[in-house]
Amino acid sequence: MLYKLFPINEILGFWIYRTQTQGSALLWRKFKAAGYEITPEQFWVLARLREQQGMNQRELGDEVLKDRHNMTRILNLLEKKRHIVRRADKTDKRIYRIFLTESGLDLQKKLTSIVLAHLNQIFGGISPEDFQTTRRTLEHIVKNIEEGAA
Repeated sequence: MLYKLFPINEILGFWIYRTQTQGSALLWRKFKAAGYEITPEQFWVLARLREQQGMNQRELGDEVLKDRHNMTRILNLLEKKRHIVRRADKTDKRIYRIFLTESGLDLQKKLTSIVLAHLNQIFGGISPEDFQTTRRTLEHIVKNIEEGAA
């Protein structure tokens, strides 16, 4: 057995959570310092839409790991700022497809340079080999979680 009861700062999940929380907070501060009123979670939605326009809300939520309620909140904010537009599906009028507007595409492109600098900063000093090993390990953990949830 790999795990037994020990201090929280020795649990891998604690460090994963801390890394995500602190990394997102730092990125949000960088956006704000650059004059952008957008959250990291809103950025990731814009980035995913840049990769694949026209997803519906459920598909997009699955891609960025947001539940229906949070996805609705994020999309409403992005739509209010005119960064996205929702269009009725051609075959099923109950479904709306989501697209970046020119404003959203422009914002996503501008923020990408901030995100890349942020990622290079937080992963600084980590060898490409260590980075790939960590990514593969986390993918394995996610697979174990998904198999346990099935």
